[in-house]
Amino acid sequence: MKTETPFKRAVAAIAGVVIAFTGSSYSAGAADTTTTESTTTGSVGTDTTAAETTAEAEEQEEREIEWYKATLDDYDDSLSLISYEASPESGNSGAKKKNKKPTPVELNVTGGYVGDIPWFESEPEIESTPGKFAIVTYGWGHGVGMSQNGANFYATYSDWTYQDILFHYYPDTYLMDTCVDEDDEITVNGVSGDVLSMVSQIVFNEVGGTMSYEAIKAQAVAVYTYCMYHNGDSADLRCKPHPPQVVVDAVNDVLGQALFYNDDYALTMFSASSGGITANCSEVFWANLPYLRSVSSDYDACYDPHYGTVTYIDDFQLRNMIEKAYNIKLSDEPARWIQPEYSDETGYVTYVNIDDQLTVKGYEFKLALNLKSSKFNVFYTPRPEGEDIPHGTSEIEVVDADYRYTPGVVYPNNQPTNIGDLKSPADEPEDTTEETTEDTTEETSEWTGEETSEPTLPEETTASEEFTTETAGETPVGGGTTEQEQITY
Repeated sequence: MKTETPFKRAVAAIAGVVIAFTGSSYSAGAADTTTTESTTTGSVGTDTTAAETTAEAEEQEEREIEWYKATLDDYDDSLSLISYEASPESGNSGAKKKNKKPTPVELNVTGGYVGDIPWFESEPEIESTPGKFAIVTYGWGHGVGMSQNGANFYATYSDWTYQDILFHYYPDTYLMDTCVDEDDEITVNGVSGDVLSMVSQIVFNEVGGTMSYEAIKAQAVAVYTYCMYHNGDSADLRCKPHPPQVVVDAVNDVLGQALFYNDDYALTMFSASSGGITANCSEVFWANLPYLRSVSSDYDACYDPHYGTVTYIDDFQLRNMIEKAYNIKLSDEPARWIQPEYSDETGYVTYVNIDDQLTVKGYEFKLALNLKSSKFNVFYTPRPEGEDIPHGTSEIEVVDADYRYTPGVVYPNNQPTNIGDLKSPADEPEDTTEETTEDTTEETSEWTGEETSEPTLPEETTASEEFTTETAGETPVGGGTTEQEQITY
């Protein structure tokens, strides 16, 4: 026993020396071991305990040394810390967008006076020809949400700001800054680009570059909000390359600003003009959105070029169009072919009874006949008694009402830019077919604003369930008398 004790003490002393060189971080452990050894008696039990304690200290020290070496300085450029900002599926900018918190936009509303609107005879005189329909439309487009021409009129004649315009056409919404970054992107019809570029091109396509500056800004906010409502991917809007600098400037002034309702993006629908009053959303489509409700568009009767357009169609040509669109066989009584049901509030045609065979939405009927608006009145001059309706086809005649043009707005920096010089995807051939929507009915001057697409409906709405609203009036708007008997719907 006595011969083993010096050997064990020597082992313990060596262990103590090893621990002493492990660094200051472990000096406490080494000191404890040394103290234990210095107080050890010659008994076997005491010596065994000291050795076991020393062995455990060595094992613990080895484990701790391994963790100590794992410092950031030891990582090379091929390694990185784990990032919890975004998963691979969320995309490069997903984390930034998720972390952004919209902030309120400072209000700048004027409540500009609306009045002293010049009187103008806007109701057309209708020519009466036996066997011919005359359909008078008011406005252009679905009529829900913002009227692009109406926005221009308010800015031009009432000095409204873009916020006045937006809060008027989208009541109960509020304006927020979404804190857009320069690298944030949106997608339009399969083409992606930075927000400033894409929104500028869409706005240029929608309203041109000669509208009032505040009206262009209002359109920019509506476009951006509409895109974000659809998660930054809007398939039904279109870009027009090389927007003038005035459009880019207007978009940049309000870049990232969006309309919200109940803490989410609003569905900011818009159309070229609304015939004196916008439609309730539920009158045109099926959804009943409280901020897409009917409001006035006061200057339309005087200044809107689409207020009071007359479309003349021979009865046999109209029969061809209806039968082809709805796959039915019409009766020999033209007076029954089109039986509109009007909204008492707005004057828009909500439904059309077709020859007592089927009933469709007024907006769907408008699309089928390629009319400008679903706010319309129908007149028919019967053929002489006993005269049959012939077969064949004929040209449709569209006569726009006389109107006063809104003065053009000219800016000194109205020069083209190369912002977002994007092309359509190579696999998407240019569409040369004629469509029956209002975006192809006619070419308008730049200031009037072109409606180039039908906004996407809420999920619960389908294309066959659409319909628009029309100019104000408790009774359908119409006019014109002739010597021939006219049947008025």
